[in-house]
Amino acid sequence: SEIKDTTDLNLTVESEIKNLEDSITILLTNIFQTIQPMTKSLTKLFIGRTWKTQVDKMLTQLTTHGRTRKDLNQKIQMYYYLIKLLDQHADSAMIKDFIERKQGKRKAKDTW
Repeated sequence: SEIKDTTDLNLTVESEIKNLEDSITILLTNIFQTIQPMTKSLTKLFIGRTWKTQVDKMLTQLTTHGRTRKDLNQKIQMYYYLIKLLDQHADSAMIKDFIERKQGKRKAKDTW
């Protein structure tokens, strides 16, 4: 009877050890896993509009004053989209002329 109890105890202990080994393996895998950088994709804010309305909206965003991080990030984003629009458009000189007429020559130079 005692031998049988010891056998049952050994099986129970072995089972518990196996469960612990599995848990430790999972934990070690999680600890040593390299952290992937979180990427943020920019949404196209001006999709489906004509280039004139896109530029008009961008210029409005650029002329708003703000010194918070959110405002500055938004301005950087507007410059990014403006440059992207100029690169993709076949006649970027027409867009530059539009900006110059909209803002004036001096202010338009600040945009570039």
